[in-house]
Amino acid sequence: MAIRTIKTRSSGKRKIILIDYKQYLTTDTPEKKLTKNIHNESGRNNQGKIMTRHKGGDEKRRYRLVDFKRNKFNVEATVKTIEYDPNRTAFISLIVYRDGSKSYILAPRDLKVGDKVISGEATDIKIGNCLKIKNIPEGTFIHNVELIPGHGGQLARSAGTSAQVLGRDETGRFVIIKLSSNETRKVPLDCLATVGSVSNEDHNIINLGKAGKSRHLGIRPTVRGSAMNPIDHPHGGGEGRQGVGADAPRTPWGKRHMGVKTRNKNKYSTHLIVRRRNAK
Repeated sequence: MAIRTIKTRSSGKRKIILIDYKQYLTTDTPEKKLTKNIHNESGRNNQGKIMTRHKGGDEKRRYRLVDFKRNKFNVEATVKTIEYDPNRTAFISLIVYRDGSKSYILAPRDLKVGDKVISGEATDIKIGNCLKIKNIPEGTFIHNVELIPGHGGQLARSAGTSAQVLGRDETGRFVIIKLSSNETRKVPLDCLATVGSVSNEDHNIINLGKAGKSRHLGIRPTVRGSAMNPIDHPHGGGEGRQGVGADAPRTPWGKRHMGVKTRNKNKYSTHLIVRRRNAK
């Protein structure tokens, strides 16, 4: 871990904690052909109405086309760069295949420039290699895990996360994995997964230090409901500080807010969850 030291010349600088990315990244120029423009919608729909609050005003950036499917099988690739991606918490790597084609992948922890990676049904258990989860030994840490074969990785993609292979279930049709959230679930045998943990594991210690940093990330201010008037929020009103005044905390529109399960009970994948993350 390399914490970046900053001279405390202001209140915002005094509490700031940043990571010295120079020790991990090898370039600051992305592969232009593997990027595209993205338009900042600021949480609004096609009518200009706010659908998601507290969004807007972030820096302009280009989207990196990351290959989550890793479906170019049995063609070895060489890692050329480790890069910062403004659209996600993890680092990404530019890999060049033997035939000359290039691609971005999520950079696993300890992956270095010059390393060789490959995708296939059954490859070596080596950091950065992608293979079917049925061929990965028990106890191996993996990331970028598919939920449906061929759909691309959906689980364990953010900085420092991983899943651990626990073994097959009693039917022999699924592999059981444990996620960083302590959720245990089943994954079909033919789903792909990449060996290793996701890079930038120190991301969780970052302290932005001041409001301006949040604005650069596109996060607008959040006002407490208890600081509002009764007409604006169910928690508003009263002389001095008051309690919620209801049986449970509410959203501005009156719905229960905290400690409420929002998962659809009839969701098709519910039977694949062996143990919920919040199970006692």
